[in-house]
Parts: sequence; C-alpha cells; structure tokens
Amino acid sequence: MKYKLAILVTFLSLVTGCSTYNVASYGTSVQNVETLKSYNLQHMSVGTFQVSETLEFKRKPGNQKKPATASVQCRGAGPVTASPSFEAYIEQAFIEELKLAGIYDASSSLVLTGKFEQLDFSSAFGNSRWTFTLTLTNARNESFTTQTTFGFPSRYLAEVACAGVAQAFAPAVQQLITDVIKNPKFREIAN
Repeated sequence: MKYKLAILVTFLSLVTGCSTYNVASYGTSVQNVETLKSYNLQHMSVGTFQVSETLEFKRKPGNQKKPATASVQCRGAGPVTASPSFEAYIEQAFIEELKLAGIYDASSSLVLTGKFEQLDFSSAFGNSRWTFTLTLTNARNESFTTQTTFGFPSRYLAEVACAGVAQAFAPAVQQLITDVIKNPKFREIAN
C-alpha cells in the first residue's frame, strides 16, 4: 500500500506544477535596427528599466496579486521566468537594438530610462497575450508612454499554454520596441 501511495504522489507531482517555463534569449529585430538607423539619432545610453511601485501581476483564483518579479506563476502549471527579471530583460533588449543600430554609447549624457505601469500576460484560451505599458524618459525628464498588446495562439492544456507564454515573450518585446521607436515622440526625446 505504501509503495502504491508513493507512486501516486510521485506521478501527481510530475503532472501538476513542476515545470518551469523560461523565456528565450532575445533576438534583435532587423526591422527595429533599420528603423533606428534611418533616424540619424545621436548616441544614447540606457539607464535602468523598472516597474512602478503599483504594478502587480493579477492572477486567479481569488484574484491573487503578486508583485512583478522574475518568476510568475502560470495556471498552476509552473512559473514563467525571465533572467534576471522581466524589466531587466527588456532593458537589455533595448540596448541590443541600439548597439546594432550603432547609436548606443554607455557614456552618453543622453540616458533613456523606462518604467512599466503594466507588464503582464494572459494564458486564457482564446485570449492569450502579453501586455505592456511603458513610460520612456530622457535625462531632461521628457517622457512618453507606449502601450503594446501582443497576442499569440491560445492553448487549452495548461502546460502547453504556459510554454506558449514563455515562447511569446521575446517576439512581444520586439513588438514593444517597435511601438516605442515608431512613436514620433521617441525621436523628440532621443535627441
């Protein structure tokens, strides 16, 4: 009897909530790099991207709220993780795009920082998406806000859906950067 119980407990632990869904490494967007090159911007630096003190990942059941971190539970199937954190991942992605465009200089006095008012995902069947609200600010305290929603295929099974959330993060970040740099206000604060 003890042997059967041990097998059952082991099986249930394998089936429920033991996976971790890591987001993939960022790959720069050729389109974003070409857009940045076409602007003939001065060299710039990127400061810290952070989350607003009020930003929370909202999760059901019970509408539990968790502060944004590098790891967020997905449907009880396991956490979706970004290293070192979601906002630092996006900060580094922005730096990579600027470097490839030839306009990044860590010592530049033109420093752009970001603050997320929203950085969240939904793995709901029929409505899977990443959602970002990012305010970009320069050293002169000029800023603008961009909202991006990136939808991706929905999946019914939790394990498949959560893997999809992790897989969609890098292209969602590419879309966020596209939306930021195509906003006319970007060129205003980046000069």
